[in-house]
Amino acid sequence: MASKGWVGACACGRVQIEVMGTPIASVACYCDDCQTGSKQIEALPDAPAVRDAYGGTAYVLYRRDRFRCVQGEALLRPYKIKDNSATSRLVASCCNSAMYVGFDDIRHWVTVYRDRLGADAPPIEMRICTRFRTGDADLPGDVLTHKGIPFAFGTRLLTSGISMLLKR
Repeated sequence: MASKGWVGACACGRVQIEVMGTPIASVACYCDDCQTGSKQIEALPDAPAVRDAYGGTAYVLYRRDRFRCVQGEALLRPYKIKDNSATSRLVASCCNSAMYVGFDDIRHWVTVYRDRLGADAPPIEMRICTRFRTGDADLPGDVLTHKGIPFAFGTRLLTSGISMLLKR
């Protein structure tokens, strides 16, 4: 993937985010939490679709130090599946667009909803946690598909965390 930046926006443009550098990964996730969280957001009034035609949620992961909200931060509302969860799905309250997934713990990355980065967003590299998906439609064979979280994905997360600590 090219090392560049993107400015992403909610559907109405009032909330904007910026990401810089090479993403950690670009995935479509089918885990129970992603499906539940996406359905929760899609149930909001006039919310844009979050899941793809196969039930997955497409994300681009960035190091936390390469992400920032540049406009409309006060319009972001956190949604949690469980009250005690460290995971918050941030939604632009102006138009109910899913923007990114943040964490209240030590995780060093931010998970940006891929659609927010526009047509030039990094392409999906892999589909993960497909054993949880619902529906009968066959997944396309355009990228690797994993029933769980592949070792290579975990390695990328670990490597990016080390690089961030070393300020690379």
